[in-house]
Parts: sequence; C-alpha cells; structure tokens
Amino acid sequence: MRGLRLLLSALTVVLGVAVFLGSAKFLEELPMCQAGPAVLRLAFSFGLGAISVVLTLAAITLLFGRLFCSFMCPLGSLLSFIALFSKKGRKKIYPIIGGSILGFFIGAMVFGLALVFRLLDPYSLFGRALTAPLWFGVIFFAAILVITLLFGRLFCTSICPVGLLLSRIAKISAFGITIPDECVHCGKCENVCPTGCIDQKKNEVKRAYCVMCLDCLTVCPRTGPTYSFLWKKREEEEKAPDPERRRFLVSMAVGAAAGLAGGGLFRFLAKKELKAPEEKALLVRPPGAVTEGSFLAKCTACGLCVSKCPQKVLTLGPAGFGAPRLDFKRGACSLDCVKCSLVCPTGALRKIDPERKKTFVIGKAVFTAKQCIAFQGGSCGKCAGACPTAAITLRANGTPKLDAEACLGCGACSHVCPAGAMQIAGAPIQHYLEDLNQGVSL
Repeated sequence: MRGLRLLLSALTVVLGVAVFLGSAKFLEELPMCQAGPAVLRLAFSFGLGAISVVLTLAAITLLFGRLFCSFMCPLGSLLSFIALFSKKGRKKIYPIIGGSILGFFIGAMVFGLALVFRLLDPYSLFGRALTAPLWFGVIFFAAILVITLLFGRLFCTSICPVGLLLSRIAKISAFGITIPDECVHCGKCENVCPTGCIDQKKNEVKRAYCVMCLDCLTVCPRTGPTYSFLWKKREEEEKAPDPERRRFLVSMAVGAAAGLAGGGLFRFLAKKELKAPEEKALLVRPPGAVTEGSFLAKCTACGLCVSKCPQKVLTLGPAGFGAPRLDFKRGACSLDCVKCSLVCPTGALRKIDPERKKTFVIGKAVFTAKQCIAFQGGSCGKCAGACPTAAITLRANGTPKLDAEACLGCGACSHVCPAGAMQIAGAPIQHYLEDLNQGVSL
C-alpha cells in the first residue's frame, strides 16, 4: 500500500507541474478537482461542478481519511517525499494555530474575502512557485524544504486551510490507522510519523491529523499499526473529554471573530476608496474579472492564468502574492484569446464568449499629448498602426486621435509607444461594447 501511495503521489506532483507548465488539453480540467478552488467556487457561485467536487472529496475523507493530502494535492504529495528525510522523533501539532487560521478563513469569507486561501491554499502556493518570478519559487521551495525536514508535515496539520477543513471530517472517518492491543510500544511508528498523530502512551492515533502517508505500517517489527474499519470500535469506546478539541474550537472562535472584524474593516475601507480619486486607475485585471471587488474575493493568485497566457502579458502582483494583472510592457491582450477565463479554477474570472471577445472591454486608453513624440514635432504613429480596433487614427499632421468609445483596453498601443504617452486604465466594470447600458453580460 505504501509503495502504491508513493507512486500515486509522484504522479500527482508530475501532473501538478504539467498543469502549469504543460499544454495538453486534458490538463485544463485537473485544477477544477482541487479542494481549495472548489471550495471558493462553491462559496461564491454554488455551481453544480463545485458541489460535486466538494461532496466527492468530503465523502472520500469521511470513508478513508485524508487521502487527499497525500494522493491528490500536489504540494501535499511533494511534502510526503520530503518528509521521508525529516528529523526523527514525535512531531508537534498546534491546534491553536490551526483553529485560528480556519476560524479567520470562515470569518473573512462572510465578507467575500479569500485572503487566507490566497496566502495559504496549497494548490495556489504550488502553482505560484512555478509561475511567479524565479526568486519566489526558490525561496518558497527552500522554506518548505527546511520546515518539513525539521518539523515534518507541520504545514498540513496546523497551517493549510484545506487540510484543516478536511481534518474535521477525517476525525470521524470510517477507516483509519489504529494501534492494536498487542503493540509492544517500541516507538518506531511514533518516530516515523511525519504529523505527530500517533501517541503510543495513550495507544491512539489522532485521525484528524493523519494524512495517510502509511509510513507507520512499514516500520513495525511485530503487530503494529493497521489500517482498519473504525466506526464499530468508535461506538464501543467510552467518550472522554478532549482538551485538544476544546483548544481548537476556542481558537477557531477567536480566529472567526478576527476574520469578521478584518473583513468588515476591509469592506469599509474599500467603499471609502471608491469615493476617493482613482489612484489605481492603471491597474488592468485579466479579461473576465468583471469588477475589482468580485475578482479579489475569489482570486487566490495561483498563477494558472499567468502560465497559460499565450502573449505572456499577464503577471502576478507585487512579491508574487498579488492577484494577476496585465503588464503591457510585455505585450498586448489578443482579441481572439480567452484562455485565462477558461482555466481559472476558482471562478474569479468568468468565462468569456470567444466569438464576442473582440468587443470585450477591459480598460480604456489614456493619452497624454505632452509626452507624445508626434506632438513634439517628431514622427511616430506606432499606436495607430498597432490598434486592432481602429480606435486610434492619425490626423493629417501625423498626431494621434483617440476614440475612447471604440477602445477595448487591449494595450497594443501602450506596448508599442516609445514615450509612454499611451497608458491603459482598467474598466470599473468589464463589459461587452453592446452592453454598455446593462453592466456586464458574461
């Protein structure tokens, strides 16, 4: 079983890398099956696909434990290999940290904020390390390597929001690792466990934190841990107070209160910002983002849209943690490309009709005449030649004329302008040209 687990984990890591760096068609569906993106799609869109994925993963966890963490999650699968070389000895579990993170996530979600998932979602972190600047990926993998070698799978037991959600289900799973009465308590299984879920003194395995790595099944010299049916045994066990669960629930309540307070403050400041001058006018989000608020609520900055952009005009925000944006120094957004809206696993980018992309507005050109070479007596006209919608034409004297109503904000003019006279301001509401008076129609 352990050999099969390692084989499946290796396959998951390879497929995870292929999703972000490969180009095969079937790879586009795999991100939709990841727990983190599915939870966000369920929370904000309540689509049938998201419901199916969440219920399936919940059912698998309820029956067999946290198989997802070692078999289906790319980052978890990678950590399972690193943990093979981690420092021996019983690892610590921090229910207070885990409860606080899970509570904050739930509280923030009430206000439509995916902040915790953007920072800690394992799938997004894995993808970001592959698509963000090289230095980010190196630092991330180095940090994960050091933490796992020293503390085992601490990320999976006490930090990962997906793992924390699954842990509440795995706690009552039908099957799991158990220690028989014949155990001689040699301590080998406890020392090799990467999560610290085995307590031989109490002769118990904390199922909530077991990630089903199966390492314990291979080290026992006699009749040690087994994978068996537990529901019948659970009914026969005498219930006793669980101080660890109490600490987890108390910390989750505190975290939820902090999430609610933080989410409310963020929404309040966001409304105040709308009344203020547009300081972020030149920030253009990927096609399908619709509004800044709706986009940031769902985007986890996984970087999948960045890696799949044929023009390579998309880039992650500051320090690799920010949500994707268009950088017109790299190129322009093609009028016949909807790739980013199709691959987004969280629903942050709504799907755009490929036939109507040529009329989809993501921004508007902003022309500064005093910076234009033509207005300074020189000869240029590159912006007019690059504009795919003829929103920019040249006057008889060679100076550009901008028709803002025909502009889609593709950035072709900004990309070729040598003087920076053409800039693109993001549209407050992305829309099709024919839907100007109806908001957005996606």
